Amino acid sequence: MVGVAGRSKGCNTCRKRRVKCDEAKPQCYRCIKAGFECLGYERATQWRHTSMASLPTSQWQTSEYMEPIQPVSMTFTPTRELSLVAFETDICTAHMFRNFVWKSYGTPWLDQAAGGKLGNLSLDAVTALAQLNFGLSNRTRDLQLRGSAQYGKCLRVLAGELGKDGAAVHDSRWLVVPILVLMMVSAIQADRTAAVFHLKAIGKVLVLCGPEAFQHQPLRNAFEAARATLLIASLFARRRTFLEDPRWQEIPYAGDPFAKPQQSQLLDIFVVIPGLLEEVGRINNMTYHPRDELIDPSIVLDEELDRRADLCGRIAPQLEKLYRWRWNWQHRYGHHVVLDKPGFQSHSPEPESEGSQSNPSGLGRLKFDRYVYADDIALYNAALMWLLTLIWKLEPFHATTIIDGCARHAATSSSSSPQSPKSPILPSDNISFEPLGPPGASFSIREPAMEICRVFDWQCRHHEQHAVSGDQTCLYLFPLGMARSVLDADPDCREWIDDMLDSNPVTAGYGRSGGSVVGFKSYVTRRALDPDAEDSEKIT
Repeated sequence: MVGVAGRSKGCNTCRKRRVKCDEAKPQCYRCIKAGFECLGYERATQWRHTSMASLPTSQWQTSEYMEPIQPVSMTFTPTRELSLVAFETDICTAHMFRNFVWKSYGTPWLDQAAGGKLGNLSLDAVTALAQLNFGLSNRTRDLQLRGSAQYGKCLRVLAGELGKDGAAVHDSRWLVVPILVLMMVSAIQADRTAAVFHLKAIGKVLVLCGPEAFQHQPLRNAFEAARATLLIASLFARRRTFLEDPRWQEIPYAGDPFAKPQQSQLLDIFVVIPGLLEEVGRINNMTYHPRDELIDPSIVLDEELDRRADLCGRIAPQLEKLYRWRWNWQHRYGHHVVLDKPGFQSHSPEPESEGSQSNPSGLGRLKFDRYVYADDIALYNAALMWLLTLIWKLEPFHATTIIDGCARHAATSSSSSPQSPKSPILPSDNISFEPLGPPGASFSIREPAMEICRVFDWQCRHHEQHAVSGDQTCLYLFPLGMARSVLDADPDCREWIDDMLDSNPVTAGYGRSGGSVVGFKSYVTRRALDPDAEDSEKIT
């Protein structure tokens, strides 16, 4: 350290760069922010001879045994076998797995595909992704070209596989993995045309094989990744998805219902939302034209109000189901989240004294025992924001009554989930939801948006846990994107979100270009943000 006698306590990278280290563990933030690999704090042991006594002289060192040695000129040239070209694929693949978002999205099928365990097409697709990613990150034109060529080869092979008849249904299920990898390639290339092609291919394979084909790992996790990807596309298109069928929610886990993750249970609720958005669009198209002289405007209005009430009646059971999920989660995992101690933590990548944005919520920092628990709460609040927003849009004058009724029913009714079939959750349990918000405590979508940010505040300081946890996360940045579309008008919240995202190169700049995640902001009304507002006009 500067100003302290003795050796520096900084990391090995900062010592070589001769800069001050913030000494954060296990990796210092200064290296992460500057794009350097933090080499840690372990020092190599150096052995030194400190004795003042002269070394004993051996008889073999006397003049009679020693003969003059003629110097021999030697030239060291590394053989071709030691060229780095032989390790190029390994280097590119290792660099790809440094992206913890991809690694958790592809747990465990991406790692197995990279090891050649899921077929040649999956291995070639991973090679294309690794080469393109490394080439773009390091501006290596040659690797970009080779990655693009490999990508084109995979597309030709995939097109041939998809063109086969239905006789190869059993083998087609393995195509989900290379298609997901190629979807990631199209994402880094910003190729929307290719992305649409891959989305259709994923849907075709799932429908062709049926849910029975994805009951075992690693295909079950690949199915969850595919389901999340198709969900985002359906939300964006506002069209119902075939994944809404209960068969796709139950059959993949029929052999082991206890293995169904909490996030998968949340996705069961999420896949219903695209169909609700499609119905909302139909209601919005019920407009009266003055030229339609034979149609009474009051009849059109009454029909629209009836359809709004009917659709809201179908949203309410989903909200109640979501609240019951929250009660179950708190009963099983609530003790794994507490308030973090104030002040700078030694494991935090950035001390507050160096400009980290304070928490505008004023509720204190959260602390989770495992990364997966933080992912659960973030995705829960994202689903909650969607359902609350739709209720406020359809029934603005009855929304508080509907929301309160769902919360009361969820709290008073016994809940029997696959995770705890004999553990009903009743109010008599006196479960405390601190430091998180209890279900039904707020009618506004601003509170769940703030809770997502509080969760991400912990996540962005523990990315290293996310990389090694082994838990799958299919929608990592999606909840924060929704929260940003709600809180973006608040300068303090916007700066807070930007600082959290910029704390890691993988997430830096996400969502800064503006816009709305899957069009969520177009459904947000003023009363959804502020239930006491007098009008329900949507935000512009």
